[in-house]
Amino acid sequence: MDYRVSAQERAAFKRCRRQWDYGSIHRQRLQSLDPPPIDLTQAIRDALAVYYYPGMWDWHSAIVLPLVRKAFMRSIAAAPPSAQRMEALDLGTELLERYFEWAPSLDDFGPLKIETDVEVLVPDIRESDRALCSADGHRVLYTERVAMVAADAVDEYWVVVHRVVADWQNLEDLLLDEASIAACWAWEQTYLGMDVAGTIYNEMLCPPPAALGPAPTRTRTGSDGRGGYSQNEPSGGGRALQQAERPDRLESRPSIPQRVRQETAGPLRRTWIRRDRAEIGSAAQQVGAEVLDMLDAGLTLYPTPSPTHCPDCSFLAPCLATAQGADPTLDLASRFRQGPAAVTYEPRLGAGGGGRNISLPTKPPPSPWG
Repeated sequence: MDYRVSAQERAAFKRCRRQWDYGSIHRQRLQSLDPPPIDLTQAIRDALAVYYYPGMWDWHSAIVLPLVRKAFMRSIAAAPPSAQRMEALDLGTELLERYFEWAPSLDDFGPLKIETDVEVLVPDIRESDRALCSADGHRVLYTERVAMVAADAVDEYWVVVHRVVADWQNLEDLLLDEASIAACWAWEQTYLGMDVAGTIYNEMLCPPPAALGPAPTRTRTGSDGRGGYSQNEPSGGGRALQQAERPDRLESRPSIPQRVRQETAGPLRRTWIRRDRAEIGSAAQQVGAEVLDMLDAGLTLYPTPSPTHCPDCSFLAPCLATAQGADPTLDLASRFRQGPAAVTYEPRLGAGGGGRNISLPTKPPPSPWG
């Protein structure tokens, strides 16, 4: 059986090795008996998967927006009843309604694929021409679910990341966001020949500011409804993604493209960051180095205390017991159960769907990148 490392497991390893050891499917694979906290970001992402679903991108908003709301409600309803669930429901509903009002003034792309699972071989950093193998000789794979890949007016491809935030993230943090760069690398390895121009960060303030003023009445592209670039097939159509770059679009690209483009509209901020070949290549090497550490049987499992993630960690009690020199076995047995031995992915809308053909203007508009 292949040894799979998901993007979520890799993030846990980088955040805290002790937490990773408790929860990893390749280690102790412990799961809390308490219901998990409501993930508002995931619920919003489920809703936006419907909002940007390529097969419905040309549909009238009066048809699509009720489906978007339903997708959000379905995600929230999966959690057991609680005060937290009601709070998340109210916050998320308000956030989505503001998104419907303001996003068309920023959307100047067309969605190609949403919620797509990618799976690539992890390179062996010790030998440049080999992929990494586990101790028992199985392939080591890196897996990721990419929220969306979109195309702009000149047929450049962008990995889109949706985030619900309390404050705008620092530009420096976005520039150094190695996780999204790794997603670009994994996408390119899955869709060979489809080079990614960079990442788009779609940030949503939650809760939205109280005083937003009137929402824009025009879309960024001049298209009706939700804006963006329309599809030219009513249903089921599409172009081969690897051959989507048309000569006239290539000629319209700027010779010296801008590194960062950032715009704010009400409770939304859109940040476009170009990623060069060196960045994407270094992400592959970093994934290889980290996974090699994960495979090390003698790895030191030290904790990484932090006020940002410790308070919400389900393993806080046994971690404190260990830090005080006590045996956490009883606490682990009473609070946790052993989870499945393999990653299980819940099917999501578009996870296996194809790309769509984007009908762009006959003459591409001037590039916003200069």
